[in-house]
Amino acid sequence: MTQEDIKRIREMMEFFVKQNILERIQKLSQLEKNIYDLTGIKGQTEIVKTLKTAPNTVSNLWKKLESEGILIKEGKGYRKVL
Repeated sequence: MTQEDIKRIREMMEFFVKQNILERIQKLSQLEKNIYDLTGIKGQTEIVKTLKTAPNTVSNLWKKLESEGILIKEGKGYRKVL
């Protein structure tokens, strides 16, 4: 297998992962989409203040999206897979 083959496989895998994530995100409510959009940019406290929602709403969604492979936990916060 050449480096070009490996590169092509990686590109294809990234494409399919992005498609899968986009399909899952489309099924979220508007509030959940907004939380997802701010994840990795703002912390939980800032998201709660910005969106005027409960801290549990953010943390529960983060846990759900982590279990679905959409987010990755980093320390006390989360970041998007892609």
